Amino acid sequence: MRKAFSSAVIAVLTVMVVFGCTKGYETKKSAGDLSVILSAGSYPLVKGDNSLTVKITDGAGKPLTDAKVVIRYYMPPMPGMAPMEYQTQAMPSGDAYKFTANIPMEGGWRVDVSAARGDSQFPTTTFNVDAR
Repeated sequence: MRKAFSSAVIAVLTVMVVFGCTKGYETKKSAGDLSVILSAGSYPLVKGDNSLTVKITDGAGKPLTDAKVVIRYYMPPMPGMAPMEYQTQAMPSGDAYKFTANIPMEGGWRVDVSAARGDSQFPTTTFNVDAR
């Protein structure tokens, strides 16, 4: 029994060291009179596909669910490196917007969230995220 328990503990610790401990991520910023929340199920982001969610609320805390939300994610320019910049439209999902960011390399990334409703364009909000 003791040997089986020790083996299980070693297996769990190995998974934690090899794959890392991940937990959810959420950060909030203001854009004019709006609040913009960016969240991810696990963080840091990984090379490859990452599912993220953006929730936008007005000054009264009411979700903005009828906007066109465009996401631009990019790695800040570095000398001698080609620019890495991608754009996608976030799709409505309940009271938020979902999108997938395919991150090609580890490092620091920025996520710009732009929203428009009718003729109104809201200020762009920029978030800093990490990929490992």
